[in-house]
Amino acid sequence: MGRLDGCAAMITGACGGLGRALARGFAREGASLFLTDVDASGLERTLDELRSEGATAHALAADLRSGASIAKLAETALKTLPSMNVLVNNAGISETKTIWDITEADWDRMLAVNVKGPFLLLQALGRHMVSNGGGSIINIASVAGRGGRPMLLHYAASKAALISITRSAALALAAQRVRVNAIAPGMMDTEMLHQLQQQWKEKAGNQSVPTASAIPIGRVAQPEDLVGTAIFLASDESAYVTGQTLNVCGGLVLS
Repeated sequence: MGRLDGCAAMITGACGGLGRALARGFAREGASLFLTDVDASGLERTLDELRSEGATAHALAADLRSGASIAKLAETALKTLPSMNVLVNNAGISETKTIWDITEADWDRMLAVNVKGPFLLLQALGRHMVSNGGGSIINIASVAGRGGRPMLLHYAASKAALISITRSAALALAAQRVRVNAIAPGMMDTEMLHQLQQQWKEKAGNQSVPTASAIPIGRVAQPEDLVGTAIFLASDESAYVTGQTLNVCGGLVLS
């Protein structure tokens, strides 16, 4: 028996390194999946891979900056998997810019993807979970939301907002048996980190580029390092845990 037998989960950003790892891990533990990503062709490849491994998986491409797109996504997902009881808000973007270089368009895009999209999905699927007897919502935040990041100001602000949403939504939904928690990764070996490091090098010079030397455990995370924490938060093992943001960062930030 899997730890997520009987679970139906939506995972956003399913084509990225962490999204794929989460999907594989949830499937191994028995969850039925509904995946979404803005990359339609990448989503089809991910879906084919999972199904070839025996997973029960469905997918729909969606732009999480759009309320209309989110409404269609939620409607389709709930028709496909009416027992949906887990949401993993994993989709996100990042960008390295100095405080002077962030434009209004940069700000709006960052907060639309990293804050508005997760909130609207939380609202849509959370309402369903309330009427269905409960569930678990997991927001993928970042340790950048825990403190100042001068080269990632708009990204850090978006992740701090997501941590705040996690706390408030947890209190709003606790009596209805919907738990809301977050995971805050640090540096993780994904394409997003590699792009950030390259941007950082171009804008701030080699000496200030974040590297594994800053991490007490001595290495950057692999996406699989976060999967166990997400499974724990999705499962009944965490039935008494809500409103928490768990740092999974190799000791980069200490609670």
